[in-house]
Amino acid sequence: MRIAMLTSWFYPFPSGSANRFYEIGKRLACRHEIHIYTTSLDRLKEENLEGMRVHRYCRINPSQSLERGVAGLNLAFSLDTMRRMVRDMARWKFDIIDCNMTSKILPFVCFLASKLRGVPLVETWHEVWYTQNLSYYNVFVAPFALVTEYTIPRLATCCIAVSNSTKYRLMKLLRVDGEKIVVIPNGIDLDSFRRISAEKKKARIVYVGRLETHKGLDMLLRAFKGLQTTFPESELIIIGDGSQRRRLVKLSEDLRLTGVRFMGVIPRCDLFRTIGSASVLVLPSLFEGHGVVLLEAMAAGTPPIAVKSPESGVNDVVKHGFNGLLVKPCAEEIEKAVDKLLTNHTLYDRIRESALGFIKHYDWDIIATKVLDFYEYIYQRNNMAG
Repeated sequence: MRIAMLTSWFYPFPSGSANRFYEIGKRLACRHEIHIYTTSLDRLKEENLEGMRVHRYCRINPSQSLERGVAGLNLAFSLDTMRRMVRDMARWKFDIIDCNMTSKILPFVCFLASKLRGVPLVETWHEVWYTQNLSYYNVFVAPFALVTEYTIPRLATCCIAVSNSTKYRLMKLLRVDGEKIVVIPNGIDLDSFRRISAEKKKARIVYVGRLETHKGLDMLLRAFKGLQTTFPESELIIIGDGSQRRRLVKLSEDLRLTGVRFMGVIPRCDLFRTIGSASVLVLPSLFEGHGVVLLEAMAAGTPPIAVKSPESGVNDVVKHGFNGLLVKPCAEEIEKAVDKLLTNHTLYDRIRESALGFIKHYDWDIIATKVLDFYEYIYQRNNMAG
């Protein structure tokens, strides 16, 4: 098959949605022709990456907010992609298009391209923002964003949701027919974790993800201040970048915290080793499509703590008391949960063992096979209908 995968963010951009297309694309490229249309972190335009043909247009800054300030870039990228897609589809005759839902503009480009050549369009949904659009966009843009999000799933032949929570929100909030949605979760590279060994550091807490408002890092920093009273030797490692970095560094200074390190974006091997060296991983995000870093923590033998929120897909990943802990969204509850794991060794060991068994079903090889099976089903159905 010839497959076109379009995503505003892609490797090495530090985000879960970018990593999904990278991990799936490189596995499918072993037997199929994969084209990735995306943005660039440097001046590189075209490259062959692990068998994938990667076409890059427009530059993105990793410290830029993905929620605000990128509308102009997304528009430029989408228009440039539309022009090139028309050319490339005549040249390569794609069998299927998959649009990563990281933009509210790109899906319309994918829709036009799919209609132009009669190619089925798949949309991969990580999150449903719905009323979150009203909080993150200004008063002029927010209504447009809300209506656009409602329209987008109706452009697709079918949708992939990365969690049951995302599927539920697509159905309930955007009124998408459940028969049009299949759930295929994110995954992890289990082999990478098996090759890396790291010594556990007592009272080392790690966060991995974007530094954005909805990620809840304010709560984590305040929780860490309380933990330092009980565990003076504790340290908090924050891995990732985003628009809130400066503000969070200042908050850390205002709280007079010691042992906090903002490491920015680091290589994957160092990331896995750091997660493995931590005693606990905390994801305080209020809004998460799936939370792949929780799976990575489990694979590294590091029990995760996540915030329980009706708008978050972490409920599909963390089963409270089994493979991690779920807490209410407040600093005090996060502090209590970390304290519990660090002092209750029986609970710690039980969660760790259960998590290692749980993540065996989330290997990227398994996930990529499921995605390919779905592509082939949609492709065959489209041919029969034609």
